[in-house]
Amino acid sequence: MNNLGYKIREDVVIEILSRLPVKTLLRFKCVSKTWFTIIISHSFSQKHLNMALADSNKDRLLIVHESFNSCESFFALFVNGEITLGTNLSFGTKRSRGDIRVTGSCHGLFCIHYDRDDEFLLWNPATREIKDIPNSSIPLPSNVDADLYQVGFGFDSNTRDYKVVKLMRLDENCDYHVEVYTLSTNSWRKIEATVPDYVTSSPSMLPTYWNGTYYWWGERDRDVIICFDMCIEQFDMILLPTIEVLPTVVRRFENHCFTEYNGSLGVIFCFMNCSKTWCELWTMNGKGAEVSWTKQYFIGLFESRLDLTPLTILKSKTIIFTNDKNEIIPYDHVTKTMQAPLPDDSLMIMFKSHECLLVRRCQPLWITRAISYEESLVHI
Repeated sequence: MNNLGYKIREDVVIEILSRLPVKTLLRFKCVSKTWFTIIISHSFSQKHLNMALADSNKDRLLIVHESFNSCESFFALFVNGEITLGTNLSFGTKRSRGDIRVTGSCHGLFCIHYDRDDEFLLWNPATREIKDIPNSSIPLPSNVDADLYQVGFGFDSNTRDYKVVKLMRLDENCDYHVEVYTLSTNSWRKIEATVPDYVTSSPSMLPTYWNGTYYWWGERDRDVIICFDMCIEQFDMILLPTIEVLPTVVRRFENHCFTEYNGSLGVIFCFMNCSKTWCELWTMNGKGAEVSWTKQYFIGLFESRLDLTPLTILKSKTIIFTNDKNEIIPYDHVTKTMQAPLPDDSLMIMFKSHECLLVRRCQPLWITRAISYEESLVHI
């Protein structure tokens, strides 16, 4: 009832609630039994997620500083306004050992991998919900190389389920032992799948999830990417575009990165000569054998001594770079200006109408990455 004495229709209430942030909705569960039932329902969480995915006015990013030593981690959530300090976000796990890898993000969920113990968990930062993934009981072949494996995380739109895929390389072969974890069954299973090329184990060449498919960089042939379709559970290989360069130009393969651009998967390619470094943004059209590439624009020129590595592109066409000091540096492509590095002691990355998460590691051996993030009520 409102103050005029009549009841607002439930469909109107749902429409209003679906536009509110998760933190507000969690508080509003206490308003009434009706609101509680609405907010915890699967149909409402899907509607709220669809609204978040369709919001073209916000970029939400997880900036991750990954360490190669065991150390305590903490998270900071950034919401609303200009560049500002965030609030610490408790991770809520009892684990204290092992390096943490954020292996993927999908629908507001993050897959966290403790690579030292080969353990996984799923995390929803908005609801603070954490789910431990059970260890696999599937026997491993004797020739599995425990140090050469890759992990991916994504969504199967056919079954509306979340999956983790784990690739373990077999010694001296391009063969892989492949397992898939499914959230609905809470279990692992082995799949028979052919991986068309080695998946790179280089920590600086970071993979990504986009629109039902997980992407890794190829290792033997650096002109390909390896992809895994979450629905049909098959691997494929995609050729990167042929980019002609002068003999004096070096392609900086280790600095290439995936990004999202105008609703498509993009790749930022990096180049340098004796004095300058620059980038090109290309976007992918289609899937599998039907893929084509379109060059969008040129980024740079920068002094080579700056040692810049691109992380991602925001919808505002601000490109986020990092450098050898692991500073976060925004570059405005419209005005062609490099902004000052964000203050290291503030643990922040926040742009007007952008919401971000920051994971900070305490040791200097870092890899910095950016992962897109949609705040959601998705239950795990």
